[in-house]
Amino acid sequence: MPLHKNSLFTKLLTGFITIIVLLVSFNFYSFSFFSRNVQHEIIGNNEQNLANTVERYENHIRIIQGVVTRLFFTDSVILLNELGNGSKFDPVNQIIAEIKNIMNNDLLFLDNIILQFRKNEFVIDKNGTGTAGIYYVKNNASKDYSVDYWKEQLELKFPMKIGKTSEFFDKFNGRSNGLLLPIIFKNELYEQLFIAVMLDPAKMHQAFRNSNQSRFYLLNDAGTTLYASAADHLTPLPPLPADKSYVQQDDHYYFYKKGSLTGLTYLAVIPNGNIAQQVSRINYILIALLVLAVALSVVISVILSIKFNSPIQKMMHALQRIHPVGPLSSNIREYNYLYDNIKRIIHVNREIHTDLDQKNYQLKHLRYLYKLKNIYHTLDSGEEMQKSFYLIVFHLTMTPRFYQLVAFEQDRATYFVKEFVSIALDEKYADTVTMQVEQDQILSLVFDEDGDAERMVETLRELKRVFDQDKEYCYLTIAMRPTLCTLAEFSQAYEETSAMVDKRRPKRETQIIAEPLVEPADAGFTPAEEQEFLVQLQAGNRANVLDTVSRIMKRMDRREASAGQYVNFAKEIVAKTVKALIAMNLDISEMLERHVPYQRIKECFTPEEFADFCEWFLTEALRMIQDKKEGSDPAIRFVTDYMENHCGEDISLEMTADKINMSANYFSKYFKEKTGMNFSDYLTELRIRKAKVLLVESDHKIQHIAEQVGYVNVNSFIRMFKKVTGTTPGEYKRHHQMGR
Repeated sequence: MPLHKNSLFTKLLTGFITIIVLLVSFNFYSFSFFSRNVQHEIIGNNEQNLANTVERYENHIRIIQGVVTRLFFTDSVILLNELGNGSKFDPVNQIIAEIKNIMNNDLLFLDNIILQFRKNEFVIDKNGTGTAGIYYVKNNASKDYSVDYWKEQLELKFPMKIGKTSEFFDKFNGRSNGLLLPIIFKNELYEQLFIAVMLDPAKMHQAFRNSNQSRFYLLNDAGTTLYASAADHLTPLPPLPADKSYVQQDDHYYFYKKGSLTGLTYLAVIPNGNIAQQVSRINYILIALLVLAVALSVVISVILSIKFNSPIQKMMHALQRIHPVGPLSSNIREYNYLYDNIKRIIHVNREIHTDLDQKNYQLKHLRYLYKLKNIYHTLDSGEEMQKSFYLIVFHLTMTPRFYQLVAFEQDRATYFVKEFVSIALDEKYADTVTMQVEQDQILSLVFDEDGDAERMVETLRELKRVFDQDKEYCYLTIAMRPTLCTLAEFSQAYEETSAMVDKRRPKRETQIIAEPLVEPADAGFTPAEEQEFLVQLQAGNRANVLDTVSRIMKRMDRREASAGQYVNFAKEIVAKTVKALIAMNLDISEMLERHVPYQRIKECFTPEEFADFCEWFLTEALRMIQDKKEGSDPAIRFVTDYMENHCGEDISLEMTADKINMSANYFSKYFKEKTGMNFSDYLTELRIRKAKVLLVESDHKIQHIAEQVGYVNVNSFIRMFKKVTGTTPGEYKRHHQMGR
């Protein structure tokens, strides 16, 4: 078909060309606007690059500061600082091992860590120990840092000082240690020493710089260059305006940024030619992209116009074989042709719909005939959605034997359970719907016009007898809402049955719950039992801890606690024990990773299994506590033994600290660090623990017992006893006498 000025192809191509012209105009405007602003963007990019570099440097020094701070508070450093003796081999070796362990991290870029002590002027680094007068002349010498400089740092007060880069020499071995950047850290609690780290600035610059920062400098507040990445020296720097972060001078851009932690000024020098070259390169790229976009747009416009026009031409040829062309009030002749033929198609469609309406009328009579004969059919109108039904939830609990199956067999097994439930219910009831809503949960709706709940329960008992055959792999909790519900009550009924599942009894068998169960309200710890448990746990008394837990679990068994309550009680024991171990500064990571107690709780199904789990977990925890006590600090062991044997006497923090030649403040911190408890709290718990033993095992009066454990005032003893145990001494004595 020849081209025409009103043809679809001509119209499409004209429209595409118009859009291309508009886009080209927009691109030219954007290009001119971008050319004016690109230099500002490149400068902003360099400012952002410097900010990123500064952030990396500052974060790295912050990490180094954290490592050094932890080193200040190690036991070996504290001991050597107190003694001032570098010949103590054990603590010295521990410090050297700690230094080497830190330096094993290559990402810290450390060459050495130096500990300088005021007492006896001895020094420790990764290679050993020595005196300051020899070490800074022979082992770590530099023309910029004399022995007097390092000694002077002990007299000055500062948290951190960054020196300038200098070359350090090991004259003893005849080699250079390289260009290093020293940073000195001090702690106001330990003014008798400082820790200096020797950083490799070249490696730091290589790791933290951006590609265009070949000339990079670190300056202190006085303008002194602490590190320079380039060999050339800086000319006098131009003053930095208050409203800018860069200065342009002598064909260079000087970008400044001050560090928030170190206070250093970071300087990157970028030649003006680099920025101009980037602008030109971007301009060339934009021009090339514009030319390419115009060329591609023209080609695509022609191709799309042809693709749109060709199918229309084919449809016109096909329609011409059916009906002649008719007019339409449009300037596109293809549309005129299609319009006339569409009218014909609509006419045919109306005839078809008329015929379908007649057939639907006949089908309506046929539907009534099926109703009359009670024949099952798929032409119903959805009236069954208004029926009442029983809602049943089947919750699957998998045993460890089940998880030994491969994944495919596990999925197939749960699918077979769902299919079996569906088939079994369909055999008993005419109308049921069974679906699997979760991997471990199946939902059934049983439409029962009779509302015979007893029959429904009997059907579930038959299912239970089948499921009991496979209880070594899994067992079910079958919860049935005892009353019929409608579709409007579906959500509420599902929540009720799900709650019934949570209250199943702790047994390894399939259970049917056809009515709401009541859980005992006092399952778990009472306040007094919780306090007794924590005290005995911290004391490492295995027999008393296990006796408390056993007593609670027996009470739960007598009162028929639910499986969920047993799970919550086991989790509560784990949480309280872990919290106590952390408070005692014990490393629990290995125990939690190796045994995963919460996973083992999932494998407990009966009261006996929950009791075995609790005994196992608490035994592991008590073993860790006992190990710590047996390997405890000699000073702390002396103090705790003294308190154990003299708790009936007047014991004070100052008196006890004096016995081991420590100041009261230092001993208070030392005792808390080693035991995880304050001195006064430890003494109170010790006295109350001994009082509880005397209350149960002796017939002494309460006043006499108070004096035996160190309380002169009986009222103070009664008040403290109730605060710790939650009950008075008299009530505690009567309760245990009744129990015996």
